Order: sequence, then structure tokens, then C-alpha cells
Amino acid sequence: MFKTEKEIMGQPQSLRKTYDLMISKQDQIKDFFKDVKKVVFTGCGSSYSLCKSAALSMNMHTDITSFAVAAGDAMINFEYYSNIFKDAAIVAPSRSGSTSEVVNLVKIAQEKYGSKSFCICAKERSTLSELSELSIELPWAFDESVCQTRTVTNLYTVNLILSAMISGETALLNQINNAVSQIGTFIQENKNICTQIGNLGQWDNVVVLADAEMEGIAEEASLAFKEICQLPSNYYHVLDSRHGPMVLFNDKTLVLAVLSPKDQKYQKDFIKDVKDHQCTVVTISQDTENIWDSMFHIELPKLQFASCGIPFITIAQMISLYKALHMGINPDLPKGLDPWIKL
Repeated sequence: MFKTEKEIMGQPQSLRKTYDLMISKQDQIKDFFKDVKKVVFTGCGSSYSLCKSAALSMNMHTDITSFAVAAGDAMINFEYYSNIFKDAAIVAPSRSGSTSEVVNLVKIAQEKYGSKSFCICAKERSTLSELSELSIELPWAFDESVCQTRTVTNLYTVNLILSAMISGETALLNQINNAVSQIGTFIQENKNICTQIGNLGQWDNVVVLADAEMEGIAEEASLAFKEICQLPSNYYHVLDSRHGPMVLFNDKTLVLAVLSPKDQKYQKDFIKDVKDHQCTVVTISQDTENIWDSMFHIELPKLQFASCGIPFITIAQMISLYKALHMGINPDLPKGLDPWIKL
């Protein structure tokens, strides 16, 4: 078994440990955010994609103004971002805790504004942890493979838990717990359909579509196809893809559409338009029946929408894994990609 497959399949155990650790750290987390009015979520690559979901969740569920900023961009152009970082706390989700851009950015913000930082890291005793006032370490979530799977699911879950804790939304916290409890069954129930989709020969590019708090985890899903099976991929908001990107949809395109339970008429009309482009369409929603008339349909658990991001990302991970195996690609060792970057 490849490391990537082992890490995907091992997510139920790691997520349970992560959720339980976060509950045990609840008082420390609330104390860190007690007087915080502004937060900057920052990272590189997968972590930056997750920051987009994290910032949106924080803005939706709390009174804390939140931003997602690419660490490399802000490291180089810190002067341009000064108003964003001024008086802000920094939250940095990271696999290694050693990525140069993130470490350098935290140091710059600390020197310039005395910014306090909160690190969520899948590696113990990292450089980023040493720089941070509060550090949550998740060694059981660390991916040995170059491509991140287990790590990103755990970091996404932690980011969503933060919003639930800070807002005091016990119902949301319970929904996240339910997602974690159901993830093992969800993976097993959908392993065969993901294998079937991955083994299809006709698609050679991927479009991932999702809205609201799913945007960051869906962007990460798109990145998984680039890294694991090394195929061109993009992420767009659902209806927004009509405004330009759809001209490139064709019979070689796999479309993963995560559809909201809200206003299904517009989304049904959209899926019909996508099908007219002869795409291989996979709809992913909380509907038991395939009301979208797509080629494949995957049912999400009946959870709060952002919590559905936890099971959703495993679908993209499994399809990209099985596509890589179908193409004879080693998913553990993508050419030209390092686990993390040191400048």
C-alpha cells in the first residue's frame, strides 16, 4: 500500500485524536482569542487554501475580522499589508512548521507590531511552534508522503473548531464531532465509486466547484489532483464558473460539484449547462437521490455545510489516488515537489 493511500484511509483515527485534543485545549484557545479583534490566517500551498475557509468561517461565525494572506506574498510585500497585520493576531496552520515564508512572516510581524501568533502544526517542536504564544501539535496527522491528505483534513477541522469555540456555537461543535464520527463509514461507503471514477480513461483535467465555507477546502481538492495524479485542475465558485471558465469545459473534463442545500433550482440549471459540455459530472450533496441527473452522485452526511468539508475532501483525495494508480503514477513521489519549502 502506498503511503498516500494509508494516510487517506487512516484519517478517522487521526481526526478523532485531533478533535479530542482541541476540546481539551478549549480554555487555552479561548484565552488566546479573548481580546483579539482581528486575525490573519496565513500559510503556503495547501495551508493557504485552508486559510481561505478558516477566515471565511471566522467572519461568518464570530465578530473577529479575519483575513487569509499567502505567506510568501506578505513576506515580500509586508509594507503593502501593514494595515491588515497591524493589531492582528496570526494563525498559521502548517504541516511542518518549518516553511520559510511562514516562519519569516511571523518574525516580521512580531518585530514590526509585536503580533502574537497561534500555530497549528502536524510536527512536534517545530520552528513555528517555538515562535508562537500558543501551539497545537498534531503529530498523528503528519503526512509522510509528499502530497498532503490526512494533514489538510485535520487542519481544516481545527480551523472550523476554532470558529465554533470562539463563537460559542455548541451546535456547530457537535456537528464537527458528528462529521469526525462518521468519516470512517463515509470513506468505506464511497471507496468503490471513487475507484470507478478514477479508473475512467476519458478525463484528463479536473474542475472542482464549491461555495461558501467550502471554498478553501475545495481549492485544496483541486490542488490534490495536480499533486497526486499530476493532472491540470482548477477551483471555482459554482455559478461563477459560467463567467469565463466554462468555455474550457469539455468531454475530457471531470467536474466535481459540491452543491449547497440552498436554492436548488439555480444549481440544477447550472448542472444541466455543465452536462451540455459533455463533461464527466460528479455531484456531491446532501441529497440521497441523484436529483441532479449527473453521471455520478455522492451523498454527503446531513451536517452543517462547512462540516461537510471534512468528508468531502476525502472524495477528491481518493479519486486522485485511484487516477494516479490507473495512470501508473507513484502518488507518493510527484516529480519536482518537496514536502515543504526552505528558502
